[in-house]
Amino acid sequence: MFGEIGTVRNEADESSLQILSLFRESISEVRLKEPESVSAYFSQDYSHYIVVHTPLNFRFPEKREAWNLRFCQGVGVSVVELVVAETGSAYVRGLMAVNGSKIFAILPFTSIDADKAKNAKFPEDRMAQVRAQVLPSVFPGIKGETILDIGSGFGTLTMELAKNNPESQVYGIDIHDSLTGQSQMNAEVLGIPNVQFKTGSAYALPFEGDSVDAATCFFMLHHLDDIKFALFEIKRVLKKGGLLTAVEPLAHQHHHGPQLSETAWIELFEDVGFNAESETPEGAIVLKAVKRG
Repeated sequence: MFGEIGTVRNEADESSLQILSLFRESISEVRLKEPESVSAYFSQDYSHYIVVHTPLNFRFPEKREAWNLRFCQGVGVSVVELVVAETGSAYVRGLMAVNGSKIFAILPFTSIDADKAKNAKFPEDRMAQVRAQVLPSVFPGIKGETILDIGSGFGTLTMELAKNNPESQVYGIDIHDSLTGQSQMNAEVLGIPNVQFKTGSAYALPFEGDSVDAATCFFMLHHLDDIKFALFEIKRVLKKGGLLTAVEPLAHQHHHGPQLSETAWIELFEDVGFNAESETPEGAIVLKAVKRG
């Protein structure tokens, strides 16, 4: 068995790590027991590394048995992307280990490894593909001095909004402390100064009324028990004429949550007090709703 060479620092707990599609974008600090050895393990010659670490103390559903084999056996094995290596620490993206986990080995991940792994069977993340296709055309239309992203998860899309609007103050809101804490760590490591993450509920946003220029909800509303209640709360914090941009999966593409048609979504927004219009790119509906006076 390998000996311990370091530990993990992040804001992850076992609950948040189960959201694998989100955590792939999260950043962890690798703290080595011998800080001067960072350069021995990490080099700019390689973009990705194999990290052997303490396994997760839970099991994914049976359909994700490949993840159980990788992360939940005697040790965990993550393929990570190097973000930056500094004196004493390195920051990596995609480490599937909770805060305080031990690290036993770090090896460069090369094209040879990738070729050998190309036949590995992992479940397809269909909604991740939809997000990648739809969101790049949505981001340019989101502007304002104050932008609020509700249901920000690990903050990947919130930080993208902040980078696209460097003169704006961007906020990400999520109900889980581990997600907002991890998001803030990601932003600090990546050097994105105009974004801040807060823990809060879509039903009780921690903002004054009429204080936000633009709000976003990316694939979030269908997870709520009371969508209309949340929309009233979003309308409360938006300024008159403020824009809410929401992206939701089409009913036939996603079987979780309410199965609303395009017309039903529009009627829901209109009932709350928005002037709404929609588009339906592949796999999703994009709703743009302006707060009425």
